[in-house]
Amino acid sequence: MDLTASLHFSLSITGPICVVLALGIGLKRLGLLPDSFVESASRLVFQVTLPALLFLSMVRTDFSTMPSPWLIVYGLLGTLAGFLVLELLAARFIPERAQRGIFVQGSFRGNMGIMGLAYVQNAYGPEGIGAAALLVGSVTVLYNILAVITLTRSLGGGKGLKPILKGIVKNPLIIAILAALPFGLLGIELPQLVTTTGNYFANMTLPLALLCTGASLNLKALRGGALLTGWATANRLLCIPVLLVLGAWALGFSPQALGILFLISSTPTAAASYVMTRAMGGDSALAANIIATTTLGSLVTTSMGAAMMNYLGLMG
Repeated sequence: MDLTASLHFSLSITGPICVVLALGIGLKRLGLLPDSFVESASRLVFQVTLPALLFLSMVRTDFSTMPSPWLIVYGLLGTLAGFLVLELLAARFIPERAQRGIFVQGSFRGNMGIMGLAYVQNAYGPEGIGAAALLVGSVTVLYNILAVITLTRSLGGGKGLKPILKGIVKNPLIIAILAALPFGLLGIELPQLVTTTGNYFANMTLPLALLCTGASLNLKALRGGALLTGWATANRLLCIPVLLVLGAWALGFSPQALGILFLISSTPTAAASYVMTRAMGGDSALAANIIATTTLGSLVTTSMGAAMMNYLGLMG
């Protein structure tokens, strides 16, 4: 595929997301997306519409065409390895202990559930979401565990393993994926009423979530903490995706698996990192900086990366 076609392909993935994020910023300034609405809508997405999207995607998935199960193992091991390296680097180069966990979390914890699935849907369609759902669900569990560990180590206030396990068991995304597995594996047909109703919720997920993400961006927060923010952004958008994809390519994963892995690993830092940092009394301004820069930067780096991978025939 020539370079022009590859650039067009990459813009078809990131372009619509960029437009909806910009609409979120604009509508917030016009007063049409007040903070109270954004907060309620974000909860609705996390607890209802995104689980519905994942559930229906998993039910419709042809498991025989899914990427190798080893991709899930690779994604988990790659995430864990990246976390351990970041912990060592933070301990070595960041003198202020309270900032280490925020830097580490901002570097490794991607927004796969919203931005990652949006990228995958634009690149591969609804079938892509079904193929990516298990990988996203598995790594999300690990993200939550590692985020609690690193923030507890740097900020204190840990309460042991019980709240972590409780959070995993109650996570709506994990519940939706596990509930859908029997239907997908056994080929059980859902009643039309359930499918149609579920589609109403599923179809509103990505537009609503991206609008809320745009409305939540705090561009004024970009004025401080430039050095740590810059390094965390480089880790999140460049180092981690490049190393993960190179490793998967060396191990012989299929082009579609490489494409899905790249799209979900090149996502910006998850908004939940700000919530956790603030709740534990950490530097929430630094967390907000990292989210804002990675969200805006991801649109550029993902476009360039997808264009290059597509040009090389590595996107499937």
